[in-house]
Amino acid sequence: MMVNVQQEATVLAGVEVNYSKTSEHPAGADRLFKVMMRLEFGLKEIGYCQTARNQNAEIDWDRFANERLGAPFFDAMKAAGNVNVLLQTPPKRQIIDGQGYLNWEQVGAVSNIQELMGSLRRVRNNLFHGGKSGDPDKDRNDELVCNALSLIDAILQHDHDLRTMFEGNY
Repeated sequence: MMVNVQQEATVLAGVEVNYSKTSEHPAGADRLFKVMMRLEFGLKEIGYCQTARNQNAEIDWDRFANERLGAPFFDAMKAAGNVNVLLQTPPKRQIIDGQGYLNWEQVGAVSNIQELMGSLRRVRNNLFHGGKSGDPDKDRNDELVCNALSLIDAILQHDHDLRTMFEGNY
């Protein structure tokens, strides 16, 4: 039997699986996943990738931030006011504490473009890697996703080459 994740529950091998919790996520999370997918594709295509462990390709976020965005872009984002949550109270980092339990660690206010890009990635990572399921701080997740999408819009408006790849006009 094929699993349809749009259904509330599916029976496989006689065991019912309830998929209803997959619908509980911040507003805009679906769009953020799709936009991040294209953004990362575009960054790799314009040369902002590096070799990670096991020869895996990963985005070189800091090099992109420094070479293509820089301090003027960071200052413009601060002045615009539409990414204040990412700047002032960035997403927390999920950690394993000293007793081996999952916990959340506060992250200080963002002070440069590399840290702002780190906030963007952490919004995506916290959602995608399950950190925001059962999250005690879930009330601000909608704001974090909205800020992340605003930042991506600004990046794409700022960088023509990246926008070209993102839009598929190559």
